[in-house]
Amino acid sequence: MEGCPCCVSDTDKEKIHSKQLRDLTEEDLSRYAFKAMTTWGDIDDFKHYLPRIFELLATTDFIVDTFVVLGKLQYGKWQEWADKERRAITHFLLAWWSDQTKHKSYFDKEAFTEIYKLTGDIEQLLNRWTVSIKDNSFSNFVDLVYNYYNDLTGKKTEFRELDNASIEKLIKWIKDNSKHLETGFFHFADKDSELAEKISTTQYIYEHT
Repeated sequence: MEGCPCCVSDTDKEKIHSKQLRDLTEEDLSRYAFKAMTTWGDIDDFKHYLPRIFELLATTDFIVDTFVVLGKLQYGKWQEWADKERRAITHFLLAWWSDQTKHKSYFDKEAFTEIYKLTGDIEQLLNRWTVSIKDNSFSNFVDLVYNYYNDLTGKKTEFRELDNASIEKLIKWIKDNSKHLETGFFHFADKDSELAEKISTTQYIYEHT
């Protein structure tokens, strides 16, 4: 796999050929994930490594930023790939997002907006985010409203990746799920005082914005 000699060293090349694909680690693939197609390899090479890169992105604290990895799809014009390849990518992105809403303790705006940019349908993301105090989907929801509701309602630049129609759908989804704030506050009042305080502040932000 050819690479720019100024950007890709022999050591870099050795790393990605040192093991079977499924055994490559974050350290092995991080350099390639950053340089793929621009200065190292072509689209076919990227397709070969993409499943393992996706797996690392979804299951580890991958050191390459999400916007860089997913931006490679845009660079590689993935919407022109074979149907089964596009379906596989879309299926992964939506399944990964659904998993994030349940297991991350905060709203990952970068993942949300980058997946939205690739799929182009905010309803698919919102339909896969079921808010429940039984898992981190509720903490995600609180974090979204706490940090971004003012920006959303004011059409500020924090969500410049979303068009106005998508912003309105997101605001409506927040409104439909706002009932969880009061329920969550009483649930966590004597279990997690820090979270309960954040919920209270979030409720205020929602009601007074």
